[in-house]
Amino acid sequence: RYWRTEFDWFEVQERLNRYAQLRGPLGDPEGELHCFLFAPGPDASEVAPFPLLLLHGWPGSFVELIPAAELLSNGVGGGPAFEVVVPSLPGYGFSDAPPEPGMHPGRIAERMHALMRALGYERYGVQGGDWGAVIGSRLTETHPEAVAGLHLNFPVLPRPAADAVLTVDESEWWAQQEEWRSREGAYGAVQGTKPQTLAYALNDSPVGLLAWILEKFHGWSDHGDDLWGTFERDDVLANVTLYWLTGKVLSAARTYYEARHEDPPYRPRGRIETPTAFAHFPAEPWAAPRSAVERSYNLVRWSEMERGGHFAALEQPELFADDVAAFFAALS
Repeated sequence: RYWRTEFDWFEVQERLNRYAQLRGPLGDPEGELHCFLFAPGPDASEVAPFPLLLLHGWPGSFVELIPAAELLSNGVGGGPAFEVVVPSLPGYGFSDAPPEPGMHPGRIAERMHALMRALGYERYGVQGGDWGAVIGSRLTETHPEAVAGLHLNFPVLPRPAADAVLTVDESEWWAQQEEWRSREGAYGAVQGTKPQTLAYALNDSPVGLLAWILEKFHGWSDHGDDLWGTFERDDVLANVTLYWLTGKVLSAARTYYEARHEDPPYRPRGRIETPTAFAHFPAEPWAAPRSAVERSYNLVRWSEMERGGHFAALEQPELFADDVAAFFAALS
């Protein structure tokens, strides 16, 4: 009822229009990309700010990253200010849907790199969660000369071989992941196999779309039975409304399908040697043990966060931005 009678999209639109934005080919011929640009404020240091690329996932959007981007561009905690780029991934938000099949994480990573080059950045930092972590890892793996550092709040790990020697924690975590997938993973199975069938239903019913997305915010966040004490109601509804108004339900869900059909698969192909930080939020359903992350990344920073879950940048923007800033300030 609140969404229908009280939520004001035009107020959200007015707020979004206060930020600098670009929409265009932006270095890539496969369709137009949209991004927000957050420049340091007038009180920032005269030292050239370090550029950061923040990448969202599903069922998120730029909405979940804007609070943290503002903090980072203004110098969170008195630290250095960054230039922050927050794009909509292809098929999400105000970016075009891919014109043909095959927009898997590897191709999206190339588009994100082309975007940063089009904006004039030769070297930059990357932060990602959910699909943003997958895409950020691929981008870092493919363009190590451009990515100075990688910050993740979501693990992207290859499935261990049958004869792999794992720690007790790692073995328990992989078993927990299998149990979680059997209990909670139906959404991924549907979106990974029959996204178009699902999209007809969700595009036909805003309440159905809300239920499909809101269930993830409820199940994957650190809300302690008080969802609206953790999230601003209007932020969550702005995120859902963005999917509804742009008609991007299908193109966003297809990320799962394309990832399943990418060859080779979207997991890292080897150990990523670029300096990497990992923020371990306690309510993240996929929060892996440190030793597992160290197998795949050159882990130079590991942060045990006090609170927060899958949507960390929106749940705890200050904690999130503090950790991102500390890592990249040390690198830059």
